[in-house]
Amino acid sequence: MEDRLDALDQQLIEHLQVDGRVPYTALAAELGVAEATVRKRVNRLLDEGILKIVGVPSREKLGLSTQAIVGVKVDGDSVERVIVELQPLEIVRYIGVAAGEFDLILELAATSNEELFQFLTRTLRDIEGVVASQTSLIMKVPKKSF
Repeated sequence: MEDRLDALDQQLIEHLQVDGRVPYTALAAELGVAEATVRKRVNRLLDEGILKIVGVPSREKLGLSTQAIVGVKVDGDSVERVIVELQPLEIVRYIGVAAGEFDLILELAATSNEELFQFLTRTLRDIEGVVASQTSLIMKVPKKSF
């Protein structure tokens, strides 16, 4: 892998963040380079794991309008065991291992306050090793970038 991304790599990434389905011919015309150059660069970025092109659904349009961030404190060396329990759960969209007040940071997307309530009061509390949690309900998302 190259040490740094050059200006063309950065421009390709920026354009693909806006529309990951834009044709290489359009990218080439926009950036003033050959289509083959765009194809090679994008393939290299994909092959090296620098770039991933995926579909990102609207949570709200999927009925997941209740979103929260949860900080979780874990007992002793139970972090890995708690992660294994959380990973398969559909409501859990992100798990970050953190330093500081919390051992784990979770991003949750639920269909309702009731589903969130059930997760927090039953599912999360019942996982062995979880000792405490703090929840922040996301009221509005004024910026989202990928």
